[in-house]
Amino acid sequence: MRIPILLVVLLTLCFACEVDRDYLTGDSVELRFSLDTLTFDTVFTARGSATRVFTVYNDGSDPVLIDRITVAGETGVTFTFNADGTMGPEVEDVVIFAQDSIFVFVEVEVDPTEPEEVSPFIATDRLLFETGDFQHEVTLEAYGQNALYLNGFNRGTLVQPICQDGTFTLPTELPTVIYGSLVVDSCVLRALAGTRIYFHGGLQRDEQPGGLGIFEDGFIYTLPAGRIELLGTLEDPIILATDRLEEDFAESTGGYRGLVLGPLSRGNRIEHTEIRNAIIGVTVDSLAEVTLANSRITNSSGAAVVSYQGDVTARNALFHSNQTNSIQVIKGGNLLLEHCTVANYGSTQPALSLSNCAPVPDEDYCLQAPLYARIANSIVVGGSPVEINLIDVDAREDPQTFDLRITNSVVRTDQRFLNDAGGLYENFYSTICEGCYNLESGNLLFASISDDDYRPDSLSVARNLGVYLPSLPRDLEGNERDTESPDAGALEWQPAG
Repeated sequence: MRIPILLVVLLTLCFACEVDRDYLTGDSVELRFSLDTLTFDTVFTARGSATRVFTVYNDGSDPVLIDRITVAGETGVTFTFNADGTMGPEVEDVVIFAQDSIFVFVEVEVDPTEPEEVSPFIATDRLLFETGDFQHEVTLEAYGQNALYLNGFNRGTLVQPICQDGTFTLPTELPTVIYGSLVVDSCVLRALAGTRIYFHGGLQRDEQPGGLGIFEDGFIYTLPAGRIELLGTLEDPIILATDRLEEDFAESTGGYRGLVLGPLSRGNRIEHTEIRNAIIGVTVDSLAEVTLANSRITNSSGAAVVSYQGDVTARNALFHSNQTNSIQVIKGGNLLLEHCTVANYGSTQPALSLSNCAPVPDEDYCLQAPLYARIANSIVVGGSPVEINLIDVDAREDPQTFDLRITNSVVRTDQRFLNDAGGLYENFYSTICEGCYNLESGNLLFASISDDDYRPDSLSVARNLGVYLPSLPRDLEGNERDTESPDAGALEWQPAG
């Protein structure tokens, strides 16, 4: 018997309507995934690929329709996928029947020889499942470069290096990537010339009993028996930075926490090292000690250096583009700056803040400790009228608790600074800051602040202001200093060549 064509068409349309009506679509679709992050933990030494799989479940009693599956495409590394037998880069109208599931295979293809600014160390992307206006997603994470990855993909956790003969030396032939944070105990963490250390930081939450709570990830922390030795050279400095090496992130801030020298950690050395993109470059906790030599700390969302009753020595060091105080000393301790440049432009906070007390939360008193600070042949300036903040709870009645001397340096204060606190510092330039130059608007100082070029201008007020220090015959860039009257700051003026 022949069925009329019209009847066939009507039956087909009815079945189609019935199918569409039985599918859950749009915002009513609920999916369950076997994981929320798909990790490719293979480190590639040559171009290659790896495949991982996960499952998408429909726990409901009705079939569901996924409108579209695609990779967001947020990284230079290529992720491809196959959803329920259909290959991407885009898959549409995927059905998962009631109480059923589908497999999704994802492949990453990596060429570790690509430039690091094109193929990042940690390649993060998202596989998107769109149903109506709602979007489900699975995070994709892969190593994009051949490097030493400390702590794997364990973001928000701490890893302790295994030391050989009391020392853990980072490789120089490969970059080191710290995903999470590193704790140094009973060990010297050492980096030699040319070492590159990149941090994959970010805000994390540790709700375990006794945990860290909410904290900023991406730091190296020293316990009392641990210390850091970053021993770069003029030709091959050590680099510490965010792992985002794209050009847009070159001057970014707050990408990771920074170096934290815990209480009683002594003997820390940072030489010929550049620390950039951190929240705080170096934190020095109670009675910890650090020596910074021929180094730069730049582009931080907080201070370059914060010291809580610690011992900080900095020579031939440059601090700039810090978004709060560049150097902040809290609750006393010892500070020595020789031939340093502190250029705190772009911040409304003073470049240098010194205090011999630390306020106690919810109380009207502070914890006090003596402050001893010496600043010589240095530059402490910024874009604000006052670039020095001094807090002495004893109001200068006890010289042992706030002992500050600045010599042969360029600083910046105004009349308000001299008049504040009942004129406590009205004799600042005769008893505290001797041989200093108080920078005024219009004075020539640096070659180009807008280009972060902090070499002295040929007519700079820092020229010939210093007193020769035999222990620092060369500047930050290795140039010889004038032996009679060197320039103040980390950099000596050089004639155009």
